[in-house]
Parts: sequence; structure tokens; C-alpha cells
Amino acid sequence: MNFSLIKKDKLNIFLLFLISIYSFYINFHFSNIGTFPIDTFLHFDSSYRVFKNEYPVKDFWIVSGFIIDFIQSFFFKLFGANWNSYIIHSSLINVVISLFTYYFFLQLKIAPLVSFIYTLCFATLAYTISGTPFVDHHATFFLLIGTYMIIYALNKKDKILLWPIIVFLFSLSFLSKQVPVAYAVILQGFLILFLILKEKSFKILLTIFISIVVIALIFCLFLFYLGIEIKLFYTQYIDYPKSIGADRLLALNKSFESIFNQYKFIIFPIILTFLIKFKKKSYSLRKNINFLIVIALGISLFYHQILTKNQIYIYFMVPIFFSFFHSEMLSQNYKLNNFYSLIIIICLVLITAKYHYRYNENRKFHELNSMLINKSIEANSIDKIFGNLRWINPFFKDIPYEEIQIILKGKEILVRDKKEVMLISHYSFFEAITKKRMNYPNRTFTVDGASYPVKNNKMMNIYKSFFQNILKNKSIKNIYFFKHENISHKIVKDNLKSECFISKENEIFYIYEVRDKCLN
Repeated sequence: MNFSLIKKDKLNIFLLFLISIYSFYINFHFSNIGTFPIDTFLHFDSSYRVFKNEYPVKDFWIVSGFIIDFIQSFFFKLFGANWNSYIIHSSLINVVISLFTYYFFLQLKIAPLVSFIYTLCFATLAYTISGTPFVDHHATFFLLIGTYMIIYALNKKDKILLWPIIVFLFSLSFLSKQVPVAYAVILQGFLILFLILKEKSFKILLTIFISIVVIALIFCLFLFYLGIEIKLFYTQYIDYPKSIGADRLLALNKSFESIFNQYKFIIFPIILTFLIKFKKKSYSLRKNINFLIVIALGISLFYHQILTKNQIYIYFMVPIFFSFFHSEMLSQNYKLNNFYSLIIIICLVLITAKYHYRYNENRKFHELNSMLINKSIEANSIDKIFGNLRWINPFFKDIPYEEIQIILKGKEILVRDKKEVMLISHYSFFEAITKKRMNYPNRTFTVDGASYPVKNNKMMNIYKSFFQNILKNKSIKNIYFFKHENISHKIVKDNLKSECFISKENEIFYIYEVRDKCLN
């Protein structure tokens, strides 16, 4: 019996246990600190609505995040519609992606203890930067797991049954957000196709094609079962977002210097790894396929991050590219392994600490800092469902208590209104705390066209019909806007004729009373 293998397995099991505990705890802990309502509660009420049998596309307009609402609704069913259920979801995703990453590091022939350190760095910079369920993170991590499996499948030719799972993971990524998976399919797909054709592995190509067809058919049946029109899904999830992406591409104005400064710790290990690889006398696609597949992913994430308007979230790629550099150094410098390993590990830990302090301790993703966080107060004063959440919103920097008082007064007014209401707000948790339908027409309400079609967009009329149908089918009488949020009222004024509503206000809200004649 090989006792060294038994000892190695025991070590791996122990390290996997520690990784699971750490990756869950760090995300769970920091997700309880601070809020940026439009991001923090992005999927809270939309998932609660799925829990109550109201569905995206059909009952509210979306541009991304289709599958996340369904996944989160499952967590609400398991653990109740509360804050802990919400962050258990994202914390478990952090666990899963960290465990896959640990095994990926082992595949690169990095020692278990070193892989363990790398994985802790990864877990620190992965989902924790956001903390709560977020479209970019879900989309990216489904894609990353799929990428790990591509590498494993390409290196183990007998693992053809992995390809349906890979297609499924890429589908989940797409149904979380259309990009970056669309970019990765092009770049990684080119490499995979080239290798398949070169090695004449046509069974893989056939398996991928059949998997795509089967998953597409199952998804269409799923939409049919929920009563969601395929055409409307295509309009909201595919056709409309393309116009947003085109506008952002035209407005792109980033210098090479600014890009390099932001991503230098991802770029450096890539450059160093390339330099070592090019020193070799022979170069083959097969021997370097792992690195090239991950480079394709990295380029996809770079491009996506540059186009997106969110905070940078891809620093978790630092440990991944350091691992390639580390692996390459091990293969080239046998006599200096321990020395170089120690230097690389120290550099990675210091870089991780830098981003941890900025994005986790100071919650930069939510536009916060340590001074603001120190002024946070308990969110369970809004409702007991918020558990241990510490409330501080960067738009109410020094007065979180006043914001909570406004929310509580708003809650009281909405509950007191016995008519059907529509709430236009970034506080996407009012359905859960009032147990009353808020009938949000969208998931978000930005005015730059990223939430719904605005004037001069070719789909404006489609959205207008969608908005009016909600008012009619749900018999909406009053549309509420929180005064302090300063959300544009164009969503009402551009989609209803002026004779169809009467505007009024109270201390907390601007209110549009919808006239019955416009709902006939």
C-alpha cells in the first residue's frame, strides 16, 4: 500500500475543509458591512417575486441576471426570505469556486500547501469584493469553472462526457449575464476548434453541438412552462442589451496607461510567464493550451471590465496568473524552487493584502471607506429580516439613522395604501419587508438606458407597451418615487400620456395617481 498517497489525501481533505470555512466566512462577514442599494439589493425583491411565482421577462423587465433570481428564490425557500439567505447564496458560490481553483492549482503541479495559500488569496478577492449576489460575479465564476473543466477535458482525452457539463456551465454564465461569456466563447472557441481540427477529435465537436441543442430545447420548454414568451425573452435579454454594449463601446475612452495602472498585478505575471515560455526551443499549442485558454479568459474579462461601469472586480485573477508563473518557474529552476517559491508567495500575499484592505475592509465596491463604515448602524431596525447587516449608504454619509427613518416612514405609507401600487426605487427589498406587491416594472432604474429602453431607442415602443400592460394587468393605482433618491420620473412621463395621471406628493414620496380610463 502506498502510505504517501493516503497521507496526501488526508492533507488535501484537511486543506479543502479549511478553504471551505475560510471562503464562506470571509464573504459572509464582509457582505454584512455597508450598503449600496442599487447593487446590494439587486436580486433581493426580484428573487422574492420568483419565490411568489412572478417571473423575470414576464412580470418585470430585465437586461441580465435571469438565472440568479431563480437560484436565489431556491435559497429563500430553504432558509426563508431574509438577508442571511441572500448572503449564504453568494458565500457558497465563493466556496465552490475556491475549491475548484484549489484543484486547478494542483493540476499545475503546485504543492498542496502552496496551492492552499494561493487559494486563500483567491477566495479573499473573489466574491467578497461584492459580498452579495451580483450578475458579473455569477457570470464570471460559472465561466471560470467551465474554463477549468475545458483545460481538464483537453488534457484527458477520455473525458468527453465533461463537454455537456462545460456547455451547461457556459449557459449558466450567459443566463447570469451575457458577457463576458460571449467574448470567451469566441476566443476560447477558436483555440478549442483549432486543436480539435488539428487532432481530428470530431467526437468532441459533435458532443458540444448536441449539448447546445439539448440545453436550448430544455430552456425553451422552461420558458414555456413559466408562460414567458420566447420573443420577449429575446428582446429583453439579447436584442436590447446589444444596443447598450454598442453605445458603451463608442463612448470608450481609456488610455493604455490607465488600463496598465489598474491591472498591473494581473499583467506582470502574464508577461513574465510568456518570457519564460519563449525561452524554450520548442513551442506547441498542445503543451501551452492551459495557459492560452486562461489567457483567452483573461482577455475576455479585461474587455468586459473596461466596458462595464461597475467597480473593478477581477483582481481574483492575480493568484491565477501568479500560479502559472509559479508553475513555469518550478519547471525551469529545479535547484532554486524553494527560494523562488517563497518570493512569489510573499509578493502575492502582499498584493492580496493591498486589494483586501481597499475592497473588503473599506468596501470600495460599494463606494465606502473605513470612516463611513464606522458610522454604520444595525439594519434590523428597518426589519428583522436584515439580521446582522450594518447599514451605511454613501449617499447618506453621516446620517444613516435619517435614511432608515425615511425608509420606515415609506414602509408605513406603502402598507397603509390598500390599493395596488408600483414602487420605483433602488431599495429593492420592500416586497419582502411589507409582504405586499410593489410591482417594480424593472429590476433597476438608471436613466442612462442600462435598465430599460429610453427615448430614441428603437425598443422604446416595446417597453412602453410592456409598462402599460403592467399597469393594466396589475390594476396599479399609485406609482411611488422616494423624493431623496432623485430617480428620473421619465419612466412615467415618457410611457404614459399626461392625461393618464395626476401628480401629487407627501413628505416622503412623489406619487403619480393613474387614472382608470388609461387602464381600459
